[in-house]
Amino acid sequence: MPPSPRLLSSVLVLLFVLVGTLTPTTASAQDADSLWADFCHHVLIANPAIAGEAAAALTEIDTGALLDAVESSRYENPQRIFQRAQGMESISEVASQLQIMIQSARLDRSREPQRIAADIELLNQGQRAFDNATQRLKAAGQFAAPQMLAALIDPAQSDRHAALMRSMQEIGQPLVYPLSVALPRLSPVAQGQVAQVLAGIGYPQAMPALRQVIEDPDTDPTARQFAQAAIQDIARNTRVPAEASSADLYLALGRGAYRTATTSPGSLDSYDAATDTGVVWFYDPKLTITGGPGLVPIVVPGPVVGDAVAMQAAEQALALNPDLDAALSLFVMANLRRENRLPEGAVDPSYSSDRQAPSFYAMVAGPQRLHDVLNRALDDQDTALALDAIAALSATASLDALQPLTRGLGYPDRRVRFRSAEALAYAMPDRSFRNDFRVVPNLADVLRPADAAVALVIAPDQDTRNSLTDAISDQGFRPLSAASLQAASGLVAEAPGVELLLIASEPALVVDTVNDSEDNYKLASTPILVIAEADTQARLSAQFDGVERVTVVQSGGGDLGAAIDLANAGFSGLALAAEEATAMALSALSLFKDIAVIESSPFQITDALPALVQAVSDDRPEVSTAAGDVLSRIDNPDAQAALAEASLASFGDVQIALLADLAESANAHGNLISAEMSDDILELVKTASGNTAIAAAQAHGALALPTRNAVDLILSQ
Repeated sequence: MPPSPRLLSSVLVLLFVLVGTLTPTTASAQDADSLWADFCHHVLIANPAIAGEAAAALTEIDTGALLDAVESSRYENPQRIFQRAQGMESISEVASQLQIMIQSARLDRSREPQRIAADIELLNQGQRAFDNATQRLKAAGQFAAPQMLAALIDPAQSDRHAALMRSMQEIGQPLVYPLSVALPRLSPVAQGQVAQVLAGIGYPQAMPALRQVIEDPDTDPTARQFAQAAIQDIARNTRVPAEASSADLYLALGRGAYRTATTSPGSLDSYDAATDTGVVWFYDPKLTITGGPGLVPIVVPGPVVGDAVAMQAAEQALALNPDLDAALSLFVMANLRRENRLPEGAVDPSYSSDRQAPSFYAMVAGPQRLHDVLNRALDDQDTALALDAIAALSATASLDALQPLTRGLGYPDRRVRFRSAEALAYAMPDRSFRNDFRVVPNLADVLRPADAAVALVIAPDQDTRNSLTDAISDQGFRPLSAASLQAASGLVAEAPGVELLLIASEPALVVDTVNDSEDNYKLASTPILVIAEADTQARLSAQFDGVERVTVVQSGGGDLGAAIDLANAGFSGLALAAEEATAMALSALSLFKDIAVIESSPFQITDALPALVQAVSDDRPEVSTAAGDVLSRIDNPDAQAALAEASLASFGDVQIALLADLAESANAHGNLISAEMSDDILELVKTASGNTAIAAAQAHGALALPTRNAVDLILSQ
């Protein structure tokens, strides 16, 4: 009796181990056939130990030799082998690795030009050869398009054209994009053939190119008839109107690519999940003269392929109809998003070097097109794109054109809220507009350091307020609390800002509080955390579904800190880095300097006064002195008192600058500080030296303090 396969394989594995042939450095392609057979056999007989050893050895073998072993093996159903292996815990991981290697090798081989050429040769050599070749060409997908099209337009291969067209129809959707790109620039005969192929495939993505062929006055009449028949056939099974213009159809195609890239980028026709790349197809008929296929695939990083395809379609629409504004908007937004999504260090070879930066086209397109981009960005919650649109609008638009930015004042990300407010304030309007009361608070929001966060607790029950106040203090907030929003109005007015609104009440009061907060300039852009009982959480969650700044959690349902993080993450966006926060604060303060003195402005600088009072004592010298400059322009006792107090508490250059601001305030608005503070200024004059003494003396004189003070100083020295 011959030895069993199990015994033979066990001996074989043992010998391999003894001589070291299973080590990563010595495994060779010659082992592939026997190792693959050994792996399959021991998986099927449920012997994971030996199957795992064989699999580990196979993972070290050249993938081409591995695929040869799989394709020539008597085990014709490797999928079944791997399904069984996945059920064996000890070898599931190495089996998965082996399966991925085989899939990758199969994909690479299916795309080899020589293999595609060989399969094209087989298409008219009988049904079995046709079926096998078509299956392999289907695995190559869109990458088979250049050679198949080259064969189709080659008169010398006319005997193969019927089989080619039938195979292309069976391959189907992967060929629609590359064939459609080529269609308008093909010869009449090839146009008719490709039109028939596209009709047989039946996907509406071919309709723009077909309509372009029909509209072209130079199109051959016979080719036009084929294109007309194809577009009618496709239109029967789609909602796309067959009579729509080619420009409108290209616009719809580009919008579809952009939309798919937004919601489901992995389902884009030209996206390749195996390599996380995508293909942008171009056709150059001049390449066919030199023997090339004409169709050129440009491989781009996967995250940008949808935007690159959308740009290509928008550009084609504009070439056919330069007045199609929506296509220009699509080009701008796709181009900006393409740049944002490009992985760090990666390049997009489909974006030619002679093109300008995306921001150039955004500004050239003008405010109306940027409105489209901004609205789309806000709809998609695309913060990076929204910031791009705001930056371009700020650089190019008048106040009237900036009005859509008011929508950005309530956007979930604080950067977008700030940049929207910044652009509106920079325009220095002389009349009121919708939501203008949100501009100053959004600017003031960036003045306060992160550790100065304020939380407002609204709860009718005193015990609940006490409990939440203690809890919110533990989270690093300075708490304010009241039974209702109306009762808290004074607290809110005195606070520099409110970072979180925490509500624990009956549903009716919750709804009223949220609605009322919309009309309060300090609360309109504040994240809201609602703590609800178990029986009302679902109802409140449904009621506030889509209201970005409201988060509803169940009472006693978990960590309050986690709930606060959830509310802030949903509406505040990523935390500001220190350098960015300072830059934004200085920008806001620069705008406040002008707002403080322009009488016709709809913005009220007093809305920012609590934040400015806090900012003048900021640890950042540049923020403190800039805030002092703003306060010196405000005719308000609290502003001057804050300047005096901060100047007395500071040192060095900051103290000198704030004393100068105090003098400016007194010169413009008179002495508004208390007698006690005046005495403190006099004491500083007596004790200071150098430049500080001079600055203190300037403030003393500007405040018009008693003449006797000066006499006493002279006589004492």
